Amino acid sequence: MKKFNILLVSFLAAVGFTSCVQDLNTQPIDPNVLQTFDQDRIYYKIYAGLGTSGQVGPNGNCDIVANDEGYSVFYRLMFVHNEFPTDEGWWIWNDAGVTDLNEMTWNATNDFTKLLYNRLEFNVTTCNHFLDNTEGKTDAKTIRQRAEIRFMRALNYYYLLDFFGNPPFTMTVSSANPKQIEGGRPALYRWVVNELLAAEDYLEENTEVYRVNKNAARLLLSRLYLNAAVYKGLDVNSPDPLDLDSAALYAKKVMDNGKYKLTNNYAEMFMGDNDHNNGACEVIFAIPQDGDYIQSWGASSCLVCMTRAQGMMPWGSDDKWECFRSSPELVNAFCKPVGKTPGTIKADEFHMPAELIDDRAILCNEAKAVSTSPDSVTWSASNVGGAAYGTGNFNKGWAMCKWTGCYSTGEQRGKHKNFVDTDIPLLRVAEAYMTYAEVLYRQNKKDEAMNVITDLRATRHADPLSGTLDDEVLLDEWLREFHCEGHRRIDLIRFGQFCGPNSTKEWEGHKAGKDAKYIVYPIPSTDIVANSNLVQNPGY
Repeated sequence: MKKFNILLVSFLAAVGFTSCVQDLNTQPIDPNVLQTFDQDRIYYKIYAGLGTSGQVGPNGNCDIVANDEGYSVFYRLMFVHNEFPTDEGWWIWNDAGVTDLNEMTWNATNDFTKLLYNRLEFNVTTCNHFLDNTEGKTDAKTIRQRAEIRFMRALNYYYLLDFFGNPPFTMTVSSANPKQIEGGRPALYRWVVNELLAAEDYLEENTEVYRVNKNAARLLLSRLYLNAAVYKGLDVNSPDPLDLDSAALYAKKVMDNGKYKLTNNYAEMFMGDNDHNNGACEVIFAIPQDGDYIQSWGASSCLVCMTRAQGMMPWGSDDKWECFRSSPELVNAFCKPVGKTPGTIKADEFHMPAELIDDRAILCNEAKAVSTSPDSVTWSASNVGGAAYGTGNFNKGWAMCKWTGCYSTGEQRGKHKNFVDTDIPLLRVAEAYMTYAEVLYRQNKKDEAMNVITDLRATRHADPLSGTLDDEVLLDEWLREFHCEGHRRIDLIRFGQFCGPNSTKEWEGHKAGKDAKYIVYPIPSTDIVANSNLVQNPGY
């Protein structure tokens, strides 16, 4: 049983405040609400803020203002902004603002970007609230909790840094309009790094998967150092050697930890029982989900249901959204290493990994109904080659079936008929291996880098890559390993292929040489108008 989940739910039901960003110090409107600081409940709320929308799941008493509460959850918003504008997949529903994200034409009024900004700022404010109220306490539990919450604040600031460049910055709860950090994006990058280094000293070496520890800090540090050239405004093709050394140092610490290891069963990391199955050994920090106790339309239930259609194999839920599917580029990334063309392959998600000789190729272009009742249907992609886009048509590409609510033991459903039990592995060991390989590659140690990738691929039952390691090969390996996990935009930017004058990659809605302003999202216009201390990102 996920005991930690129950603690989260008990908090969500009993928490004594709801708030907009930056006003946790105001009095509640309802005089019957006692607004007192409960250290443990706020502590759990901060963790819950990664996978839930508010005080009552999946709907009710949302933390931030949202027309669709499912879209207000941290993980879903992070996923939307890191996946929709890329060559990985295509969202076919015409929600307001989605086309702008799909085709990289957004501006400062985009509804989704505003939700992302507000969610991250709310999470930071909640962390500040905890740290303000525990300042000066020296008992062992508080020291541990403060270190974890400093990490969580740094995590949210990391995403603000990555998405918005130079957001408002504050380390305390105040009614005053916050300013941006002096020194801009490079200064915020340095602050996040230093905050993680400080937190690491007091974090535990290993913990249960639902709490952060030293290895979570090390992995996030390695990610920051690997992307440092982007955040410091340097040429991505000429990163600082010291940043590369630091990225390798912290990635290697994670690789050598001993508790965590690469799993030989990739699929089980994304199943309903991934808190204890064969995939659990790779997960350092997970966002807990539970069909009975933690219900959210912005976490794994979203990831599962958005990729399924009537007639596909069981996926652990009765819900089927038919709204997010693969792009041709993702399909080709799996086909190229084995010398196959998409049009020659036809398989469901259980047989596709064998067809493409890679456990990670959990894709589907053919699925048969499991029921023989008259209303059952057979689903198959109308474009077996996976070579077309097409807004409004789920069958124009292969389905991405990596996430499922089914169990590794064969159960086709978890505790609830709609909401899955699948935890989200937010930080996992494979990222350390890929980071270490990329550092070696950028240090011109290509043979050593290829050896690391070969070791990783072996655990995915994929053959070694042939030929010479170059940017395209390495970027494709990042795609194969982390597709559908909210990584793609970050990786494309680091390789100079998301936008800017040197980008050469093209995909639907995206032309090479796209305006470099899209490397960051704009600060929402509503906040620019409301806070005269803020300066908008260039180009918006």
